[in-house]
Amino acid sequence: MLEKLIKRTFIKPLYRVSILNPDESVSHIIDSRDILEDGISYNEEYQNGQRRSVTLKLANPHGQYSPSINGIWLDAKFSLDVGLVYGKRIIWFPKGVYVTGDVTSTDNDSEKVVSIQLKDKYAVFESKMGTLHESYEIPVGSDIADAIRGILNFSMGNGYILDYKQPILDPSFLGRKTQSTIRVEEGGNLGQLIDALATQLSAEYYYNNVGNLCFYPVNETIDDSNKPVIWVYDKLKSSMSNLTLNYKNEEVINVIKVVGDNIDNGICSAVAENNNAESPICIQRIGRRAAPKYTEPNIWDDKLAKDKANYYLRQHSFVGVDFSVNVGFNPVLAVNNIVEVENKFIGLKREKLLITSISFSSVDGLTTLKLCNVKELPFMLWGD
Repeated sequence: MLEKLIKRTFIKPLYRVSILNPDESVSHIIDSRDILEDGISYNEEYQNGQRRSVTLKLANPHGQYSPSINGIWLDAKFSLDVGLVYGKRIIWFPKGVYVTGDVTSTDNDSEKVVSIQLKDKYAVFESKMGTLHESYEIPVGSDIADAIRGILNFSMGNGYILDYKQPILDPSFLGRKTQSTIRVEEGGNLGQLIDALATQLSAEYYYNNVGNLCFYPVNETIDDSNKPVIWVYDKLKSSMSNLTLNYKNEEVINVIKVVGDNIDNGICSAVAENNNAESPICIQRIGRRAAPKYTEPNIWDDKLAKDKANYYLRQHSFVGVDFSVNVGFNPVLAVNNIVEVENKFIGLKREKLLITSISFSSVDGLTTLKLCNVKELPFMLWGD
């Protein structure tokens, strides 16, 4: 049923924007008639930490959305849902929880509009709110899950905590302890603490589409061999347009070195290389192209250094040769997932492509994807 809905010739998605209470229960839903025709711009990037952002434009004839301490203010949270009409029902898909960024209120003869930059919920850890006013230390042997919950429970100083939702950790992380002391000095931020804890777990971390901070093993998130194909684009002209290939020759990297901490008078380190014979940017084809070494003080053994090096190498591989393409609105697409594409003109024979970026606008619902051919990544060899 859902596939038939999305494959319709014309899809006009609906948008629901909610203003949330501090505990992220819904305070009230913004009247959809106040969302301008170009009032929603959504972007999602595959990276740790902040993945999503939204620009929201609202008609503001009576000043009801103008910034005020009794309305939309610095600590306001929002959620975004996109909907598809099915008969007399609307099927809603959550697209993230956000905190208020910059707000611009315009009042002139032709329009009264407010534009709100909505930032990924993770932004609070890297913002002024997440700045440390004194050094913060997580001792060696601390339970990592408890340390993460402790950060989320930081007081904002106004009677509320940073995040009321429980984090989601892969079951393999439960019971894990810090293997070295983590310390961030005054003037640093809570995001640095989270990154250090994730590094000791060898984890990828981000907020999911309903507002839970998630931690998953890097070795699983970068393993493309087990990922299902979530969508197939087998007829270019009917479902895809404006496909372009970007060859960023100056940004091609196929060697990464990560250097960790000094443990027992030995420096932890590892090197990751692209030796995938099917990759057009492997060392055997174009020689060694190394990035400056990464220094990671919270890495305490060579295995963690290797995991981090593999992760960075895969991230760098996205930019060497990437695809950009417009597709019809599709709410099931998400970054770090696989779609299958056929395009004879550029030699794609049902190739598996990894989604690295998604953006869409309420103007037409058209979705722009950035994709990377899985065969070009450093580690995976797909069969026919």
